[in-house]
Amino acid sequence: MRRSTTFFAATVLTLGLTAGGFTGIAAAADQLTQKAFLKQGNAVCKAANKEINAVFEQVFAGLGQNEEPSPEAQAAAVAGAVPIFRDALSEIDALKGPASLEKKVAKVLDQYETVATALEADPVTAFAGADPFAKADKAARKVGLKQCSQGG
Repeated sequence: MRRSTTFFAATVLTLGLTAGGFTGIAAAADQLTQKAFLKQGNAVCKAANKEINAVFEQVFAGLGQNEEPSPEAQAAAVAGAVPIFRDALSEIDALKGPASLEKKVAKVLDQYETVATALEADPVTAFAGADPFAKADKAARKVGLKQCSQGG
């Protein structure tokens, strides 16, 4: 696996696993409009992406251009990124918006959570060719959480 593949995986985890920061964006009693909900959800993802990118930059800092990361480094990257990702998912889940939007977003969050669990079980999956977040990313884009999907 080349460094570019490693950064692809980092981007996948970053954007796919995204969503941490901005605790308490919405008060529990306040329902956001769809526009405000999506704006805040995307802001959470953008902040998480930065944090996850920093994890990957640190873990893979010593890799040469065409050098593959070791399974241990891959596991360390996933171990550092998944908690940030899960925090982001929780923050988005805590947002209160229109019921129909919340229902769609809940499905997206469930898809991302399933991927996170699979990556924890087998971290090398994140770095092995196929994008484990493709389905969840497509659903996130469709619902309007574009910063939460790969390629934002």
